[in-house]
Amino acid sequence: MQVVERDLADSAAENVSADWRMNIAYNAGLLAATAALAAAGYRAARDAHHYRVIHSLRETLGLEHSVVSTFDAFRKKRNISGYERAGIISDADAEAMRALATKLHDDVIAWLRQHHPALLAE
Repeated sequence: MQVVERDLADSAAENVSADWRMNIAYNAGLLAATAALAAAGYRAARDAHHYRVIHSLRETLGLEHSVVSTFDAFRKKRNISGYERAGIISDADAEAMRALATKLHDDVIAWLRQHHPALLAE
């Protein structure tokens, strides 16, 4: 979770593009979801790894379909901005992904406290 917290802080940087801020925030959210999946005793397959980790949030944290769908939409947008076209991410997109990643961080911490407290560092 320390890497998640680092990435959340870095995603607030003002001296980088919205594309990159969104990418950093996305990474924070993905790592938080991965931590929950691992704590539950699972690991996503390499094939469609990000998709599987994101969609596992319905089972691990019990998140609403709308939250998972929003995160998955950011996954798709990140792929386009990272591999096909620069400049398609708006400041609002970057902030929305950062807010989502922050919520995921908080939700995972609360879930770990309730279900796996021994996994949290003091």
